[in-house]
Amino acid sequence: MRPHLILALLVCACTGTPPAEPVVPQPTVELRDDLRGLYDSLGLQGSFVLYDAGRDHWLYIDRSQADVPSSPASTFKIFSSLYGLESGVLKDADHVLHWDSMDYGRAAANRDLSLRESVEVSVYWYHRDVARAAGAGVLKHWLDTVGYGNADTSGGFDRCWVRGNLRISPRQQVQLVQRLQENTLPFSQRTMDIVKDITLQEDTLGYRLHGKTGWAMNAPDGSTGWFVGWVVKADSTGPFYFANRVHTPDTLSDTFGPARRAISVEVLKRVGVL
Repeated sequence: MRPHLILALLVCACTGTPPAEPVVPQPTVELRDDLRGLYDSLGLQGSFVLYDAGRDHWLYIDRSQADVPSSPASTFKIFSSLYGLESGVLKDADHVLHWDSMDYGRAAANRDLSLRESVEVSVYWYHRDVARAAGAGVLKHWLDTVGYGNADTSGGFDRCWVRGNLRISPRQQVQLVQRLQENTLPFSQRTMDIVKDITLQEDTLGYRLHGKTGWAMNAPDGSTGWFVGWVVKADSTGPFYFANRVHTPDTLSDTFGPARRAISVEVLKRVGVL
C-alpha cells in the first residue's frame, strides 16, 4: 500500500471522524389558501390535501385540517370492498347482494346490487351486509392490519363508518389510496386491481381519475362530506393523491352534495393536475 494512503487512513482512524451522513431530500410543501374561495362561494367550510408522488410534494388548502380525523362516511367503501373481497365474502366486482325490502329513501338503493353498483351509487346497506357476513373480528383484523384511521369499531361494527366512532384524517385518506395505487396494501393483487377498477370515474386519453365520495350527517352540527381519490396521468407525472373534506351547518344545503366532487375537480384543474 502506498505510504501516503496509509497515512491518510491513520489520520481518519485517529481523529475518529465519522463518514458524512447522506443528505435525505425532504418533501416540499405548497400552501394554497388562496383557493378557499371555492368553498366560501358556496357557504361551505373545507380543506384539501394533495400529494404529488412524482415530486414528493404536498399541497394544502387549510393545512391545519390535514391531520384532524372525522367519520369516513362512504369513503369507507374503498376499504370495505378490499376486505370484503379478500375475506371471500365477495367474489368479484359483480357479486350481487339481495335487497332486504327496506326503504332506504332512494330507488337506486332499493334493489339488488353488485359490488360495483354499490360503490357507484353509494349504498350503505350493501357494505353493512358485507360487515355482518365477515363478522366483527374479521373487520377489526383488517382495520388493524392496514392501519385504517383509528381502527375503532365501537358504536356498531356494521355502522361504525357512518354512526360509530371510526375516524380518519385527510392525510390518512391520501396515504390509503396511495398504497392502493402502488400495490403496497396487505391484500392480494387481484383484490387491489378490482377495487381500482370499481373506483374509476373518468378514463380519458390524458388521465384516469379514481375516487369515492362520502357524506356524514352529524345533526345538529350539520354535514361533513368527502371526495377522496387519485389521478394517474398519461404524461407519467404524479400520480396525484387527494382528499377533499367539506362541512356545512345546513343539512338541507342544495350545493353541498355536488360540491364535494366539483370543488375537487376545480382544485385539480387550477393546480395543473387536470
